[in-house]
Amino acid sequence: MDNERIDGLLWEQMISAASQYLESRKSIVDALNVFPVPDGDTGTNMSLTLQAAAKAMIREASQHFGVKAEAMAQGALLGARGNSGVITSQILSGFASTCRTMETIDGDIFCAALQKGVEAAYQAVMKPVEGTILTVSKAAAQGAQAALETGEKGIEALLEAARASALTTLELTPTMLPILKQAGVVDAGGQGFLFILEGFLACLRGDVLEAAGDLRAASPILATEASIEDMVVEDNLEPGEIQFAYCTEFVVKDKDGGIDLNKVRDYLSTLGDCVLVVGTPSICKVHVHTNTPGKALEFVTPMGTLHKMKIDNMREEYEKKSKQESKKIGLISVACGPGIEEILKSLGVHKIITGGQTMNPSTQDFVEAIKNLPAREIIILPNNSNIIMAANQAAKVTDRIVHIVPTKTIPQGIGALLAFNEEETGAENARRMEAAAQQIITIEVTYAVRDANYEDQQITKGETLGLVNGKLVLTAENPRSAVDQLIQAQLNEDHELVTIYYGEDVTKEEADALAEHLSGIYDWVDFEVHSGGQPLYFYLISIE
Repeated sequence: MDNERIDGLLWEQMISAASQYLESRKSIVDALNVFPVPDGDTGTNMSLTLQAAAKAMIREASQHFGVKAEAMAQGALLGARGNSGVITSQILSGFASTCRTMETIDGDIFCAALQKGVEAAYQAVMKPVEGTILTVSKAAAQGAQAALETGEKGIEALLEAARASALTTLELTPTMLPILKQAGVVDAGGQGFLFILEGFLACLRGDVLEAAGDLRAASPILATEASIEDMVVEDNLEPGEIQFAYCTEFVVKDKDGGIDLNKVRDYLSTLGDCVLVVGTPSICKVHVHTNTPGKALEFVTPMGTLHKMKIDNMREEYEKKSKQESKKIGLISVACGPGIEEILKSLGVHKIITGGQTMNPSTQDFVEAIKNLPAREIIILPNNSNIIMAANQAAKVTDRIVHIVPTKTIPQGIGALLAFNEEETGAENARRMEAAAQQIITIEVTYAVRDANYEDQQITKGETLGLVNGKLVLTAENPRSAVDQLIQAQLNEDHELVTIYYGEDVTKEEADALAEHLSGIYDWVDFEVHSGGQPLYFYLISIE
């Protein structure tokens, strides 16, 4: 019999099942990206976002639907990666906002929640484009509502109607976006959303209910000695919260398995707070905030040997951190490649978040970077068009003043940093830096990851690709030929400086020879060469 009401536990199973279903099909979604450069990660980003939502729900013990849904929304918002992941998280967040107070939900509420999720997703996108995941999710909500109005009450029946409507609309996406029609594919994000709906249905039909168990197995369960010893416990306390001064950590080992974890946990609870005792009777990790760390050590000594002991005075650490907060503005930048990272640091970036093409950082990555940077205002340089939405989402969930400079490339980020003035406010700097970034012409030389027909160009896998400001403009036999053609097309007499950042697959000798060759042709321009060490891209070039 079709479920006419679902509780939080069943919803958790549905999200977990959909997460597993999408994970097993993410490569299908990734392959639908029409741009043949190595950044086709729509399916991967959606899958990681949904996994974060599922794991957050598993950690929430309540079976109350609203409580589970809130955990789902929070997990998705923080775990969101890439534009597709952020849009997915907004759909889930909007869905949850309809159900906060409800212990269970019926078909009416389910349909209303789907619609609210679609509205939240549209609002999150500055310029919504039809023929994308937005259109497909809207069709799903409309399909479910239409079924409800004909008298359907069961959640499975409503989901089947949503799936059918989403599929019909997904197949029409090439008629809405010419670029999809040229490539002969449907929208990648829309396909990912359809897989999520199919995962829900598979769960309700009993096909993949083991998904929740699989996700629990994938959660950070400390099963090995190495994982227990290396476990990191983060303390993020304000001074008024520090009742117990010493953060005390150590590992206890006993080859005979004589460690009583419950006994240790109960005793430490009498000494302080933030007690964590995890592991096995043979090895366990202990963490406690206490004013008497010696007593904690004395208590466990008869149970085994002590290892990796660390005792920190949290009040002293906080005072040191407070003294460092003389920085008025903190700078955060996304980058990948040791050379690029060193250049950004030399230009004043305080925190580098590793990421870029094929490895978009999550909203949580930005939140942690913001939280751990001692500054009154923060400026973030995403340096990738697929990362800007996650950065914006992080800015909304922190209590700091955060400015996003929407840089889409590393050269734009570097150009923005050169315009930074620490004497100005964050808002003034953000405006100056964005204006400076827009003056940079970015050339990128990479390779095709698959055969494709893109904007009437027939592209062969492995072929060298040349991009200008993110737009594919040519193909070439090799990277040097691509740079020659791109520089010739873009350089004019007003340009003064060309900076070449060569990637991990290019030698210094090759890059220097290229710069010398170009200098001989364009003698009014200064050519600089730096090791970027970036993966996937042979050259990143800035023209100023």
